[in-house]
Amino acid sequence: MGKPRLAIAVSLFGVLVGCGDGFVPDGATDGSTSSGDSPTTIEPTVTATVSTTATTGTTSADGSSSSDDDDTGTGIGTDLGGLPTDGCVVFDAFSADLASAEPRAREGLATTFIAEMHDSEHGLPIRCDGRLVVLAWDEPGTALSVTGDFAQWDPQAHPLAPLVPDVSLLVADIVVEEPLAPSTYKIVRGGTEYVADPFARRYGWDEFGEYSLTDARPDASHHERYPGFSAGARDLSPRQIVVYVPAGAFDGGRDLGVLYMHDGQNLFSPDAFFGGWQVTAAMDDAIATGDIAPMFVVGIDNTSDRFDEYTQTTDDIGSGPVGGRADEYADFLALGIKPFVDDRYPTAPDAASTAVLGSSLGGLVSLYIGWRHPDVFGYAGSMSGTLGWGSMGKANDRILELFEHQPPSDLWIYLDSGGDGSCPGGSDNYCANVEMRDALDDLGWSLAETLVYVHAPGASHDEAAWASRFPGFLDALGTAMGR
Repeated sequence: MGKPRLAIAVSLFGVLVGCGDGFVPDGATDGSTSSGDSPTTIEPTVTATVSTTATTGTTSADGSSSSDDDDTGTGIGTDLGGLPTDGCVVFDAFSADLASAEPRAREGLATTFIAEMHDSEHGLPIRCDGRLVVLAWDEPGTALSVTGDFAQWDPQAHPLAPLVPDVSLLVADIVVEEPLAPSTYKIVRGGTEYVADPFARRYGWDEFGEYSLTDARPDASHHERYPGFSAGARDLSPRQIVVYVPAGAFDGGRDLGVLYMHDGQNLFSPDAFFGGWQVTAAMDDAIATGDIAPMFVVGIDNTSDRFDEYTQTTDDIGSGPVGGRADEYADFLALGIKPFVDDRYPTAPDAASTAVLGSSLGGLVSLYIGWRHPDVFGYAGSMSGTLGWGSMGKANDRILELFEHQPPSDLWIYLDSGGDGSCPGGSDNYCANVEMRDALDDLGWSLAETLVYVHAPGASHDEAAWASRFPGFLDALGTAMGR
């Protein structure tokens, strides 16, 4: 039987990804290609079924008041469905229900269960005293098993088998000796191909690629994924968010800052598009050297609506009007994603501990988020920001005019670009960033204190350039935050 096609659209060993050409707004002279402003889509791994009950409100820089009191959409939120802390209790009850259910209802029950366990406090795999329960969808014609540190990496150690006949859900219910140290594990296909568990909440990378984790390790950083996140999204599409968790985050005795970043697909994986930002390695190094205090990083995947969500107004770059949904996206971060992260992790939730960063259109929307929610985000960073948006084919206010009309108080700003040349012209949004720097200086921002400007002469508009400047951003942010 094939995998269910109800609420979950997941393939055990990968998702379909589409990526277009790069967009270099004031860079007709910049011939680089990048995922910087290309609409990138990744099929949601899970469609969550739990509704948020969090109620949060904030006053924006434009004077409007926002709240998600009336959010009736589905998604992951602070209400975790009343699931018991012991996931094995939930699993055993589900197993009994599945066995007694009508055959035609079983696939739906299995799909709902997976979604609920994704939403639960621990996530997957299920971990309780003496047991480790790993779940997977069947791949017809392929033998699947589980192995890891706890099984000396024996590929045949723990076969995955149907939980109930004629249902696509497979299970390995593994007896483990306690105390079980947080372990790495993988799923094995056909006895030879080792792959990460796509359902695993916690994961990381090594020289062999992605691995899965049974629990957080106190001595190393890791990542935690939340597919199909939609709490506070309202009319925006659900998307995956990934949290970088620094080593010792849960036993450090203090609450940590958080950096929110856009274009999450390109941030963490060593083999991300166009080389990626290599955020994990940079964060590990910056924390180890003391350039920045340990902090969380939340990567928010983009969607096919990226041009709309990352822009504060409409513009026309040759194919008609596009853009203008940044209010919705900013509120999604401030009123949906951030409350969830603050509820789940030991964060310092104040603006003085919260930053946002992106590149290209992601840089533009980071500045806009800081402008709209200065009481939530105290630091906003823009790399190669598309700051001329609004005036390319139309005559709408740019981000510069918004700041001039109503400058947000106490917002630390980082600006950078590559490129060079005389203005107007240049490449990599160089001229628009110089203009923004000068305007902020006139508005009272203090260079090197509340405003950091970096120019990388000749640098291109791509992930490799942003990755190379990211450690410098972390050093500047660490200084601003007092390390």
